[in-house]
Amino acid sequence: MNETFDRYPSDPVLSGPDAAEPFVSRPAPEGERHRRLRADCPYYLILAAAVGAACALCFVRTGGLGLNAVLYAAVWSVCAHLALRRLGLARLRRDGVWYAGILLLALTVFWTADPMIQSVSILGCFLLQCFWSLNAFAALRDWHFGKAAAAVLRLVFRTVGRCFEPFSHLAARRKTGEGRGRGRYVVLGLLIALPLAAAVTALLASADAVFRALFDRLFTGWNGRELSTALQFLVLFLLAGLAFYGVLCAQTDRPEPEAQRPPRRTDALVAVTFTAVLAVIYLVFCAIQIAVLFRGRAAVLPEGTTYAQYAREGFFQLLLVSGINVALVIVSQRRFTGSAALRALLCVISGCTCVMELSSAWRMILYVQVYGLTFLRLLVLWFLLVLAVILAGAVIAVFRPFFRLFRFSLAVCLAAWLVFAFARPDALAARYDLQRFGCTHTSLSLIRYELSADALGELRPYLPGQREAIGVYLDGYLDQGIPAQYKGAGLRGFNYSLWQANETAKEYVHEN
Repeated sequence: MNETFDRYPSDPVLSGPDAAEPFVSRPAPEGERHRRLRADCPYYLILAAAVGAACALCFVRTGGLGLNAVLYAAVWSVCAHLALRRLGLARLRRDGVWYAGILLLALTVFWTADPMIQSVSILGCFLLQCFWSLNAFAALRDWHFGKAAAAVLRLVFRTVGRCFEPFSHLAARRKTGEGRGRGRYVVLGLLIALPLAAAVTALLASADAVFRALFDRLFTGWNGRELSTALQFLVLFLLAGLAFYGVLCAQTDRPEPEAQRPPRRTDALVAVTFTAVLAVIYLVFCAIQIAVLFRGRAAVLPEGTTYAQYAREGFFQLLLVSGINVALVIVSQRRFTGSAALRALLCVISGCTCVMELSSAWRMILYVQVYGLTFLRLLVLWFLLVLAVILAGAVIAVFRPFFRLFRFSLAVCLAAWLVFAFARPDALAARYDLQRFGCTHTSLSLIRYELSADALGELRPYLPGQREAIGVYLDGYLDQGIPAQYKGAGLRGFNYSLWQANETAKEYVHEN
């Protein structure tokens, strides 16, 4: 059959000079920086190994979070700067902002023992690391929220896809003869020696009692816990190291483009219609807030509703509506064509949102005066303040389209969170409750059941005179093992708030 097919001449239409070239899938050309990364992969692998080792040494078998978070952030920042400098991209003035933000967030983990604050700060460190890697290759100062969020997601997926690229880079160097030397023979010999040594040692230990006793003394206590620790160390080492190298591979080969597509804008009449409806509703609601809540006119309340009940309800709903309005203003000014009517309506909605935020804050303050301050209540007040500042930036963007709203919002959120975390809101809440209510059941129960170990240090000034009253609630922390938790954290997990709580517990036990 092949012979019959070969007798026929080729189709001149398909084989002539004007014939189109057959489709062949060709890889995209490799970037210059990615070639440099691949050619100099041992240097970047050493940096990745340093990051992986720091992660494993800091977090494997630790009793808590504290100093280890600061040490890991410092090692990561140094290695990141060295990698950029080798690639010719290091600009300390630009990158120093990201490094400082990461280190300060890590310091908040050391400064407080509140699990929620620590979790948010760790998430913030991760996001700043992503923004650092994106900004090193493409300036993100003019990006909008959608572009930034999509870029972070793409970076994460591209990094996962590149996590095995270090091995391919090493294999490519071996094929080309680069990096060959006598060291590879040593590595090969060790790989052969490991299984042989294990088998021979087991046979000799079973053959001689003295030899077996020697190895029993050398490896006393080597049990499942130690094997688990070694496995955790290996897993964290590989995850952190490969992630560091994978980010470099992803960004050097296919960096996120700096340019962003212009938004598809819809006719402003659509936005004018729904914002006008919302504006009317908001104006009526704000008029009620001014007439009833702020002026304290209880006569117009529904029958059976007291002013205290009216003031204590609704702050979470108003908080949610305020957040929706801020998002609405941001999206409207970007997705709809410019219009004087739309700008006016957005300003009205922004003004009504400010009144709603004041209403929510006032309701929360009235609630706190009666029931005391807790972490969540303080967090609501903090969030309202941050939302108000971002709303002000969104209003500026309505009249100045080139205002860098994303960068402004990122800076506001980072600065506000650092102030909130370093202030240790649990300690602030405990101090307020003790000053307002004294060492009563109300304040002590809030400290015991609503606040973290950050609040215990505020009890120390009251111990000499209120030891018995405080002891009823402090015993609960002792039952939870605050001293044991502090001791188990060790040097790596040393935490300032946990140390203060332990000192308070020691003083209480000593006085008893």
